[in-house]
Amino acid sequence: MEYDFSKLNDREFETLAASVIEKIYNLKVEIFKSGRDGGVDGRFWIGDKKEGIIQCKHYFSTPYSQLISKLKNDELAKVKKLNPNKYIFITSKTLSRINKKEILNVFKPYIQNESDIWGQEDLNSFLSKRENQDVVERNYKLWITSTSVLDILINNAIKGRSQFTIREIEEKSYRYVVTENHNKAFKILEENNVIILTGEPGIGKTTLADNLAILYTAKGYEFCDIEENITEAESLYRENEQKKILFYCDDFLGSNIYDAINNKKDSHIVKFINRIRKDNSKKFILTSRTNILNKAYSLSHIFQNLKIRDNEFLLTIENLTNIDKAKVLYNHIYHSKLPKQFIDVIYKDKGYKDIIKHRNFNPRIIEFITDSSVIGNTKSENYWTYILQSLNKPEVIWEGYFQNQTDDFVRTLTFLTVFNNGKISEEYLRDSYNTYLRIHLLNFGDNSDKSFESVRKLATKSLLNRNQIGNEKYEYVLFNPSIADFVLGAYSNEIDLICNIFKSLNSQVSIDYLHTLLRNNKINKVYKSRILENLFDFFYESKLNDEDWDFLIALSSIDIFNDAINKRLETFLNIIITADKPSGERLWELLFILTEFEPKIKFQNFEFLYGFIDDVYDEDTLKRLLDFVDENDIDDENILMQINILLDKYLQSIVNDNDLDIDYSKHITNSYSYYDGYYEPDVDINGIEDEIRQNLDSFLDGFNENILDKISFSTSDILSSIDIDSKVNRFLENYEPDYDRDSHGGFYFGGSSEDDIDAIFER
Repeated sequence: MEYDFSKLNDREFETLAASVIEKIYNLKVEIFKSGRDGGVDGRFWIGDKKEGIIQCKHYFSTPYSQLISKLKNDELAKVKKLNPNKYIFITSKTLSRINKKEILNVFKPYIQNESDIWGQEDLNSFLSKRENQDVVERNYKLWITSTSVLDILINNAIKGRSQFTIREIEEKSYRYVVTENHNKAFKILEENNVIILTGEPGIGKTTLADNLAILYTAKGYEFCDIEENITEAESLYRENEQKKILFYCDDFLGSNIYDAINNKKDSHIVKFINRIRKDNSKKFILTSRTNILNKAYSLSHIFQNLKIRDNEFLLTIENLTNIDKAKVLYNHIYHSKLPKQFIDVIYKDKGYKDIIKHRNFNPRIIEFITDSSVIGNTKSENYWTYILQSLNKPEVIWEGYFQNQTDDFVRTLTFLTVFNNGKISEEYLRDSYNTYLRIHLLNFGDNSDKSFESVRKLATKSLLNRNQIGNEKYEYVLFNPSIADFVLGAYSNEIDLICNIFKSLNSQVSIDYLHTLLRNNKINKVYKSRILENLFDFFYESKLNDEDWDFLIALSSIDIFNDAINKRLETFLNIIITADKPSGERLWELLFILTEFEPKIKFQNFEFLYGFIDDVYDEDTLKRLLDFVDENDIDDENILMQINILLDKYLQSIVNDNDLDIDYSKHITNSYSYYDGYYEPDVDINGIEDEIRQNLDSFLDGFNENILDKISFSTSDILSSIDIDSKVNRFLENYEPDYDRDSHGGFYFGGSSEDDIDAIFER
């Protein structure tokens, strides 16, 4: 077994060394706070009065010659002064037998034999033994980066996007600092099976979510990275009901909050969350910005009624102690590629304390100010000013780099990614980039290569990340989410640029995002009419000719009361309702436009709906469809028959997802009586059946009763198809008596005294 000690900082290596010695001698090892240690990184007692000393040197990549010189010139004098009964030396560097003999001779008589000299190979040998795995797991970062855990992570990730996500998380895990937030979040996830990590941008929501995901994946859960389409997670759930699965959703709701709620994804999401809560074989980790979750909560009665915030763990900067902040800053500095003169700036006059105590401290800003690739041409004498500017005005943290260290072409790729809601395929980005070059005036400047291949290499790993999502298929996302915050803030008044970006993207995703930006005031609403008219001028004829109904519906729904597009919108609606077999997936918006648009559209028949009602599963779209049918007194047999089928599928999906909100424990008696050592529960099947019937009927609350009567819809057939015995057995398999869950052990954390900050940064 190989362990990657390079991922540990020097403080973490000292903690590991103490854990090893503690296990070997079965003695308590005192770990002293970081700082000038006088040659002591750990101390233990042999008997009552014999003192043992541990000294650590995390010299992973340092030449042996420098290590032995340090030991002879500095450490030997310290050891003589301490005069311990036993002296143990531990280093992360590989030591040969000759090296050990030389170190032994340096420290005689304090080191009595070579077994008290530990090199990298000795640590690997000890940690690889099964009986010592508790030591590995207590040292979280070492455990996470071990070869065995890495194999487990990849093997347990669902193929496709999930495998890439878990690899990406693992690559960044060495920067992780285990804080009190980690412990609290773990406890919530253990108890609720679901956690929604919320907080302001940059606070560390995703980082915490990532490392919780690694923790559970390493412990045997299959890892499934999902986006906002809960359907893929539901399908996986149904296929693997007995398996341990961790579902992961970063930026839950995200910038598409209005799309999620207006297109009625909220009920789907909440039902899936509640389903996970009841199944101890599944876990669900979500992240969301505080303002997004609050807005969703205020807009969605479903979020309110089903108490989605019962799962919430609000991650705010107040949750980080000064010691946590110090560890975050120190770890970033340790693993940064900053030249020494830059690090010295942070240490000068204990400047690290000013950073830690700054009101705008958050991990994302710390990552930014310690990233040598972002600092660029900043000189060391100007570095402190750069740090303070980044902390004082985090909203423009990318301004200097974006506007001064890139060109129009790199910025173009960034614009296209931002306005496609932060994610875009390589093929699509290439086409959009080439279109943008044709329609927008750019400063070509020198004669350097401006091809997509050349420019995307410049943009990658500075402003964009290029992720493999399939065989020779790639996707681009923002290098840091704060880039979008900067772009939207700095360029929201550049209307010509914005219009040309959306023209180049030419996608429903980007049009939906434009709608969201306008509703969130990320683009000033005074420009809405101008933008919409500009895009209608550009897209209207081509989309009509292509019969791209969904695109035109998405574009039209931004503002159906806009006089500038009124005539063309009326023409479009009349064309679509008389077209030959039109089809699409935007039924909710289409019905909204047809209902609210003035002048009212006159219908000769409603056959145009056929191609829009094939697959409708969300609750509110179905409700709007029934209301539309009622308001227009539609008697089309095909439509009425399809509504019956859709309602049946809707309720059947609830049944299949085991989301009937049945409290089975109410119908179980004598569940704690024993017979030959086994539980013998008495289950009231009739009571469960009655509750299922009531709940099925309740799922139809709010649906248009006139249409339900018209189609004679009944839940009886669905009820008769439910295998209640199987559902009860599944519940009983996971049923446990009430007990106090063990708190999560295995991670050691020091105190939070502010006095320890200086010790952490002591050199």
